[in-house]
Amino acid sequence: MRKRENITVFISDFRCAYFTEKDDISQSFYDSIDLPEGVVVNGYVKEPDIFFHLLLDNFKIRNLKLRYVNILIHDQNLLIRNVSIKKTDLQRKTIEQYLHEQTDKKVYFPFEKAAISHFIQKDDEESVNALALITDEDLLHDYYDIFERLGAKEVKYDLPSLSLYEAYKDYTKSEAKDVMIVTLYNKLLAIQIFSNHLPSFQMIEECDGSQSNYTHILETYIERIANYYKYNITKGESTVEDIVIFNLSNHFSKIDLEESVIPNLSDFNASLFDFNQINDYHKDMPLSCFLPFVSVRTQHAQFQLPFEFKLERIKRVNIYGNYLMVVAFFIFAAIALLYIPFFLFNEDISNQQNINQSLENHLNILRRDQKEYPIYSDVQITYNDIYNDLSSIEISHSVYLNDLIGKLDSNLILNSIAIDSNEKSITVIISTQLTSIYLDEYVLEIYEAFGISELENDSSRWMVSKPEKRNMSVLVMEVTIYYA
Repeated sequence: MRKRENITVFISDFRCAYFTEKDDISQSFYDSIDLPEGVVVNGYVKEPDIFFHLLLDNFKIRNLKLRYVNILIHDQNLLIRNVSIKKTDLQRKTIEQYLHEQTDKKVYFPFEKAAISHFIQKDDEESVNALALITDEDLLHDYYDIFERLGAKEVKYDLPSLSLYEAYKDYTKSEAKDVMIVTLYNKLLAIQIFSNHLPSFQMIEECDGSQSNYTHILETYIERIANYYKYNITKGESTVEDIVIFNLSNHFSKIDLEESVIPNLSDFNASLFDFNQINDYHKDMPLSCFLPFVSVRTQHAQFQLPFEFKLERIKRVNIYGNYLMVVAFFIFAAIALLYIPFFLFNEDISNQQNINQSLENHLNILRRDQKEYPIYSDVQITYNDIYNDLSSIEISHSVYLNDLIGKLDSNLILNSIAIDSNEKSITVIISTQLTSIYLDEYVLEIYEAFGISELENDSSRWMVSKPEKRNMSVLVMEVTIYYA
């Protein structure tokens, strides 16, 4: 009987790649399974049965049995946040509990339920500074369900950017404190910045090598994020020293990256990571297997960041016990129904007929005592007509909301909208991942477009005063607009 294996898995929208944890690569199993379109979308498993059977068929061919599974969470499904929490706000709460309580208040997640792990960076008498790693808990459960069906005893999670950073540090021997990791996927560009071995910034954008000017787009993204990190995040105190590009896509040309992108990043120590630097790596391995491979090779590295997403899972024993209880209940109910005296049905019918007769009597009494339809005066009728006319010409809030939403561009994110009919105000919360300039430009643009002025006062202008703005953080702003 074959021994069970520990494997590391990386799942994208196009394929699922895995690598078994063996010291000798010649004894390791690895493969890349192509996924039909729509099975996995933006990292989420939309067709779990198809995904399960694709993996099952592959494992059967290789006679592979699972023990422990380590899943690399795709960058597009991960948020990194630096949080500072006052000790008075914690009050015997864990950082995860505090962040869950602040959901949609101070912290906003693009999913319903978040799985949070954290790493404490600083802890003093007044506050705690922590690095929070956040992902969708439903996504983790979906992955767990599939590999549990495949026989896995336990499923854990890891970050691909940590493994890439470890590989870079191990094989380049760089002493840089601020390092930018640029990862090129098939249709995505992921940028992470590590400061003192900890991730401090993350961005992901759509980008693929099919665009005619992709080298210029890539170069622009890198320079813009490096400058944003220097001047906006660190306020000029730190700058990106090293930039390393990991090309994990067949859509990007190695020659173009080396000859067009790297030379133009002359202000930085930029390089394209050479996979051949890793002794065990060889060209026969599918490119998509590189992330699971390098994760296995760096799992005991010096700078690995300890974190864990805790999921509340129902044990299989409890599930089987619930199934047995349900089956026992149905058996008991079926047997009990066979012994119910038949005449009780007739008694139930008689009781129901009495109830129906009683209800019919009550209905006749209500009809008899019902008051006549009231007669309205001419004044009341006129007032009702005026109210209906005013209601018909009242401008719907949807017009204002469409105007505000229409002015949003791709650099802005609309987090929430609140309407106060009494105050005649609309409050929106907007954010950006780039710079606060986009927030201020948005406030100015909507006032210029919809503000009522003496020079222009047509029907499209409904904003009675300059919007009131309040910065909730560097990249989050609350804007209050008053309408006529």
